[in-house]
Amino acid sequence: MDENKELLKKILEFGIYQLDNNLCTPETISSAAKAAASGLVMDASIKELADFFGVSEQNVRSTINRKLVDKPKRKVVYPFLSFLKIAPER
Repeated sequence: MDENKELLKKILEFGIYQLDNNLCTPETISSAAKAAASGLVMDASIKELADFFGVSEQNVRSTINRKLVDKPKRKVVYPFLSFLKIAPER
């Protein structure tokens, strides 16, 4: 498991490095975004979403209750990519 964790970490770090330094072509960015959005499963708790977006847990709950169509797999996790689509700009 640690081997996969390190591999994923390196891939993501390199991708961020390339993005931060404008080293990606538009095709690479599009390809990576589509691959991640269609094949990457990332669930998040309300606390994790609140911490990541820098908002209160109540704001996350409110946004989920108003806009999120997906049902949680368990009461404490929601599909991260679905929430990302509805997250307020601020």
